Amino acid sequence: MQFKLGQIFVGALVFVGMGLLPEIAAAQDRPAVPGGMYDKPYIERFGRGTAVGGYIDMEWEITEDKNTFDQHRLIPFIFSEISDRIHFATEIEFEHGGRVPGDGEVKLEYAALDIQFADWLTYRSGVILSPLGKFNLVHDSPWNDFVSRPLVDRQLIPTTLSESGMGFHGTMYPSEMSVLGYEVYLVNGFNDKIISDKNFSTQGFDNDNLSTIDSIRTRKGRGSLASDNNKAKSLVGRVVYSPMLGIEIGGSVHSGVYSPDSVESRSISIGTVDATLQKGPFEVLMETAYSTTEITSNTSVNQFGYYLQPNIHFGFGLVPGFPESKFTGLVRLGRVDYNLDADGEHTNRYTFGLNWRPKEDTAVKVEYLLEQDTPLNSTDADDMVGTFFFGTTSYF
Repeated sequence: MQFKLGQIFVGALVFVGMGLLPEIAAAQDRPAVPGGMYDKPYIERFGRGTAVGGYIDMEWEITEDKNTFDQHRLIPFIFSEISDRIHFATEIEFEHGGRVPGDGEVKLEYAALDIQFADWLTYRSGVILSPLGKFNLVHDSPWNDFVSRPLVDRQLIPTTLSESGMGFHGTMYPSEMSVLGYEVYLVNGFNDKIISDKNFSTQGFDNDNLSTIDSIRTRKGRGSLASDNNKAKSLVGRVVYSPMLGIEIGGSVHSGVYSPDSVESRSISIGTVDATLQKGPFEVLMETAYSTTEITSNTSVNQFGYYLQPNIHFGFGLVPGFPESKFTGLVRLGRVDYNLDADGEHTNRYTFGLNWRPKEDTAVKVEYLLEQDTPLNSTDADDMVGTFFFGTTSYF
């Protein structure tokens, strides 16, 4: 099932047009990025000073070949209000149990210092979450209703995308109900590991067959936090507009050189559009991404992906002893085409889920994911592969 970008927007407009007008709320009470770095539950609880919090994410994964428990994530947060206009925040990620030989990892996911001159102008430097699409900014497991992350945000937008850099962000309030936010940074950017080809990996850019390379995987080319592989800097930025509570649309771009300085420069550009529509128990989320990667001066690989996710919340307070609890039923349709100019090399994913939140910050999730690949230069899809997930996650 393949949805074009225009069809997704038509569906979104129909959803709005059904009379699901959002509630009115003062713009100044809403952050530019709900669920973002400065909209964490622990910050609200601790107030001024230094706050410590985080989240935990435990999963049970069952496939035809695997049946395993996975302590997927333990993410401590530290936030400090140095002064009214100077803030620091960091996330340290322990994945799959942490630094165990051959298993797990520990890494710095976010560490940034903010100096605020005005609501619309804040300087930020450090290891930032790149504002490439909305999901990369709000990828916390307790914030999201599915166990798995969208395919497009695993492959074309390689969440979690953390980059060393500096720039500015800000929030403006065009009217009593509307919010306009932006982020723009210079970062190290991607490196040449985005090219996934055995000949290239052994011979590099001197390979005479470079023009035949058509396998690009941005996830493999996430840049170093310590150094750049070239002198050029990449630009990443996002603009988001919410005319009123319940409607939000954002657009972002990431563009820069990924090749080393030893060869002629080659660039990669990724553009995204995201939207969120909410009214009462209904919610629709979507995100699309389009990327162009230069291989030679006259050869590029173009990629496209999306996800569309309708949710419905129900059963409020239904479970005895949990008056704030609710259930959520959800479906997510997703697709990534790794080469728009070739047959095959695309993946379709269909995900179905149900979760229960005893409290907003805590979720118990059940999910069934179906994925189908079509190999490069083929029109015949592989067999559908299913994965069952049971997960528990919570902020603390």
